[in-house]
Amino acid sequence: MKKFIVSDATECIGCHACEIACVVAHNQENWPRDRGDFLPRLHVVNKGKSASVVVCHHCTHAPCVASCPVDALTYQYGGVQLDERRCIGCKNCAIACPFGVIEMAENGAQKCDLCEQRVAGGPACVQACPTQAIRLMDGHGIEQLQKRRRHQVVSGMSSHAKVSSCRSAFLKTPARKGAEKTPAEQRKTHFDEIYQGLSSEQAFFESDRCLYCAEKANCNWSCPLHNAIPDYIRLVKEGRVLEAVELCHQTSSLPEICGRVCPQDKLCEGACTLKGHSGSVSIGNIERYITDTALASGWRPDLRQVTPRPQRVAVIGAGPAGLGCADVLAREGVHVDVFDRHPEIGGMLTFGIPSFKLEKQVLATRRDIFTAMGIDFHLNADVGRDIPFSRLVDQYDAVFIGVGTYGLIQAKLPHEDAPGVIQALPFLIAQTRQQMGLPLSDEYPLTDLTNKRVVVLGGGDTTMDCLRTSARLNATSVICAYRRDEASMPGSHKEVVNAREEGVEFLFNVQPQYIACNEEGQLSAVGLIRTEMGDAGPDGRRRSHPVSGSEFELPADVLILAFGFQAHDMPWLRGTGIELDKRGLIKTGGEDRLSTQTQIDKVFAGGDAVHGAHLVVTAMVAGRQAARDMLTLFEQKELK
Repeated sequence: MKKFIVSDATECIGCHACEIACVVAHNQENWPRDRGDFLPRLHVVNKGKSASVVVCHHCTHAPCVASCPVDALTYQYGGVQLDERRCIGCKNCAIACPFGVIEMAENGAQKCDLCEQRVAGGPACVQACPTQAIRLMDGHGIEQLQKRRRHQVVSGMSSHAKVSSCRSAFLKTPARKGAEKTPAEQRKTHFDEIYQGLSSEQAFFESDRCLYCAEKANCNWSCPLHNAIPDYIRLVKEGRVLEAVELCHQTSSLPEICGRVCPQDKLCEGACTLKGHSGSVSIGNIERYITDTALASGWRPDLRQVTPRPQRVAVIGAGPAGLGCADVLAREGVHVDVFDRHPEIGGMLTFGIPSFKLEKQVLATRRDIFTAMGIDFHLNADVGRDIPFSRLVDQYDAVFIGVGTYGLIQAKLPHEDAPGVIQALPFLIAQTRQQMGLPLSDEYPLTDLTNKRVVVLGGGDTTMDCLRTSARLNATSVICAYRRDEASMPGSHKEVVNAREEGVEFLFNVQPQYIACNEEGQLSAVGLIRTEMGDAGPDGRRRSHPVSGSEFELPADVLILAFGFQAHDMPWLRGTGIELDKRGLIKTGGEDRLSTQTQIDKVFAGGDAVHGAHLVVTAMVAGRQAARDMLTLFEQKELK
């Protein structure tokens, strides 16, 4: 009797645990290295609050087998099996399948093979499903199903009647509460963090809501660091915070910071099974609670059992990429010197993110932790100006470049250099330096917004930071002008909510056309044209198109350009052999190279300087990977 997977749509909770289990099972029980390698052989289809799983039926007279010209598909082990080595990628099987469950990947077709080759035994999806909505059906299973249906007919029960429902029990959770925040009218008067940390009672409440869909769940797949979210939430529920903080630090170098500034609504919390029901588990607040609580109790990383290694590494840049790299190396006994041109560690974390989102004492505490781990920081040290790059290459066993992207993207509008038109990053850095009591800098001049009409162009998190900072600097009005609709904004949704609460006005579907100046040459208004949303582009985002005849002027005393960041000039790399792409980003990897290795064997790079401006967490991922690549290099040299 053939075997096949069956799915009960009435029990499916749409947690995607089956998809993740499938991918992990076909990747030697590990997470795929790249997002593009996430290719499950079954698919969860969400329909509102209901969901179902689509998977190969292993048909008795399968049209896919008949259509294959090279016998890559055959009947074996009681089902239809695919020999990927024979597949020529002709797509005949995908076209022939009546259920649409065969997909074409880079290396050919792929479909459910019932995990016949899995060492652990049995289909991974069946074992991972928390509600038993997925089952392996065979001859015995069919007999049991026949008996149950006969019993239903004899007893007069509906074939759809259920004695109990795992799905209902699973999803019966109280509504999300999350962290409390300071009322808008009060928080507009200061730069203190607006979110209050969870109490132990609040942390238990949120952790108790977690369904623990699976050990490898959709939330930790959606986290670029693949933090063990379900497991550390369970530890919080059990009151084992010190074990939870150790688990957090296995995958993250800055958990208390990610808990504050990561866009959880688009990452882990956006993937939570409860999102469309009682509200996502407050994962970011729990992550912050774990580290804040542990640090307050005196916990610190224990490196007493670490054996020192002879290698020394220079890290250029004390942002999330550089700190992630240094953290991993220090835990492996490698001595690390970190060089940064700023007077404090953190890079954009410290100087680009306002204090109301990330209190600067959090970074100061983390600096003390890293220093106690043996990491040496050399601040106000600009590589290329104060220290020759060649000296670092000569004196260290490896060098990591994690300098971020500080290049400013211009609007390319007339009068962009007029008084009153400023860039987002210098504006934010100047305000942060003032909050930290650092001396004023000609590079980052302060802007007085008192009684000024402020307009900010952009739609990302930096835009939100500028808007919310302006609202605290006594501006008469603060307006965000964005060329797409609200749903297309790349920034965190909760930041839009916070900005609105603080009095910010949003103008969507408007595109800048020109900058108007008064007789003295100062900014007086920004010319805008209304737009309408068109079809999605290659990146999946809908394009905006100007509406003819809809031009208008928006009065402004200060215009802040927040279009994001690009690679800045690094003259100290010229002539070194390290290659840059056409955008000025550092090239890494390639044939016979580790993924973060540059054209110089001992020089590695990662973070925004390689992949372009992105998230704190993705920069940290790159830095940690660079550290692992360095360790691989050291081991290769030791073997030689």
